[in-house]
This record gives sequence, C-alpha cells and structure tokens, in this order.
Amino acid sequence: MPSSLILPAMKKTFILLAILVLGALPVAAQSTEFGVLFGGSARSTESNTAAGDVNLDDDFSLSHNSVEFYYGIELEPGTMFKVRVGRIETPVGLANLAGGRTDVEGEVEHIDAIAEYRFSEPFGSAGLFAGIGLYRQTGEIAGGLDEISETDYGFLAGVTADFPLSRRYGVVLDATHHWTKLPFKPRYLTVSGGLRLRF
Repeated sequence: MPSSLILPAMKKTFILLAILVLGALPVAAQSTEFGVLFGGSARSTESNTAAGDVNLDDDFSLSHNSVEFYYGIELEPGTMFKVRVGRIETPVGLANLAGGRTDVEGEVEHIDAIAEYRFSEPFGSAGLFAGIGLYRQTGEIAGGLDEISETDYGFLAGVTADFPLSRRYGVVLDATHHWTKLPFKPRYLTVSGGLRLRF
C-alpha cells in the first residue's frame, strides 16, 4: 500500500479511538490505569515456506521483542476499555517480483481498542480480553531502495494477570494472539510483563 494511503487510514483510526475514549471519560472517576509491557514474540503464517529459501526463525524469542503501552478506563466494576499501542520486532513476509513471499527482518506496529473482563483472584486479578486493531508492517527486501510498508486491520485476544504491589502500583503479565489481514495473513503471539499505574 502506498505511503500516501497509509496516513489517512491511520488518522481515521486515531480519530475513532479518540472519540471512544472521550465518550468513556464521564465514568473515568471509577478507575483509570496506564501500563507498559516488554516481552517476546512468535510468528506464524498461512504458508511458512518463503521464496528464495530465505527462512527466518519464527519461534518464540525475546530477540523478537515486543513493547506495548496501554491506557485503560474502568467502565464498570470488572470491565475495562483499553487503548494499546505497540511494536513487535519480527520477521515479516513481503511479496517479491516472482509473486511469492520473501521473509526479512522487520517490525509490526499496532494500535488496538479492546474490552477486558476481570475476575478477582487470591493473588489480585485475572482477565480475558478481545478487540480490533490497525497493523502496519515494514521491512526492506535486499537490494531495495526504499522500505516497504503495508497496513491492514486485525483482531486480538488474550489473557492477563495483575499482581498488585499497592493500590496504585502492580505487576502485569500478558499473553496476546494477534490475527492480521496483512499480506500472507501473519499471526503473532506476544508474551509480556511489565508495570501498571492506577489512578
């Protein structure tokens, strides 16, 4: 997708997410939180055979690192609305001149809107979540003059656990599966841990 078409698509998504957040602000007095997560990832695609015998390791690795930031608003007890932004360093599949796929090292950036349902546990809370996101992958085929960037939507779902250190601070663990509509329909599993700050 040409870069001139990527920016308008991302602007529309940011505007939609901003409207959703602003619409939820009247109930923000119950609880809001901010978090940052670091971890690793694994990739799978509909076809794991790349053109030109270029096969990069798709297995889970911390070297395929992921970073995510989120802002959450409690809509009602046990239900959160979250906006997450993140980046995954991972092999990406790019279409080559032969019509096949070439794997190169790249990254996937994403912004997601999710609903999360939490359950009280002896250690703190556990949660299930699902949502929709906008994904952009970038990479460069060897010998290419420019970076190739492609954008499409996708879905995500996962589980999370919150271990409170105090009412305000806590440790968060997260496992997320991303299903994207990018070329060759890559899927990503991220497993992360980090800190959250509750207001």
